[in-house]
Amino acid sequence: MKTIMITGGSGSIGKGIAKVLLQNNYNVILVGRNQQKLFTTQQELEQATNNRNIMTYTMDISDEDQIESKLQSIWQNTSIDGLVNAAGLGEPIDYFSSTKQDWDTSFQSKLWGTINMTKNIAKLMKEHQIKGRIVIINGTFCYDPNPDFIINSTVNAALLGFTKAASKYLGNHGICLNVVNPWITESESWQNTATNFAKSLNTTPELLNDNFKKMNPLKRFTDVDEIGQTIAFLLSENANYINGASINLDGGASIGY
Repeated sequence: MKTIMITGGSGSIGKGIAKVLLQNNYNVILVGRNQQKLFTTQQELEQATNNRNIMTYTMDISDEDQIESKLQSIWQNTSIDGLVNAAGLGEPIDYFSSTKQDWDTSFQSKLWGTINMTKNIAKLMKEHQIKGRIVIINGTFCYDPNPDFIINSTVNAALLGFTKAASKYLGNHGICLNVVNPWITESESWQNTATNFAKSLNTTPELLNDNFKKMNPLKRFTDVDEIGQTIAFLLSENANYINGASINLDGGASIGY
């Protein structure tokens, strides 16, 4: 049974991906910074899937030394066949009001954290001759930037460039790296974002969501299970020849890209 590590494991998307993978008979390692949230997520997943093949580890994925030592320790007991990078922030912000700290926070958590985890996991896969799979959860802002999410748009564009370049490097070692770009996702994290965003626009979250859905050809948001099923496919033997791909899960909202 293969083992997949998921960063952002206690978040809505990370938890949704874990649920699908557990239902597809994977072992799952959830990574996050809050041990209590990880424990609660583990309990919820065990109850929902009747599957106890779940491990949790607290890590700061932006800390290079910590990640290297912790992954070495984990690998002594459990080899990792795949990594799903699902950690990161994506709150709206006014460009003129943004600060260097706002930018640094997103750069560290999503951009550098993803690069750091990918590098260290891939090095271990190469060392142990595992033809592993790595997937980055990014977003359609990498193609279709939004001025209200200017930091996230910048980070997503950078991650897409990283995926394209790193996939060529890692492919030489039998490791496939791909990126999945969901549109707005029906999740607890988005509802929190929508609540704050609506306040800044003097509207309601319900009206905001309705207006966004009208912009989508399928008139709905991305479902977390759809992200999980896409990840499960990319981790499977059916995706052996997919490397460096950028897959949009957006109902056609970014069809021109």
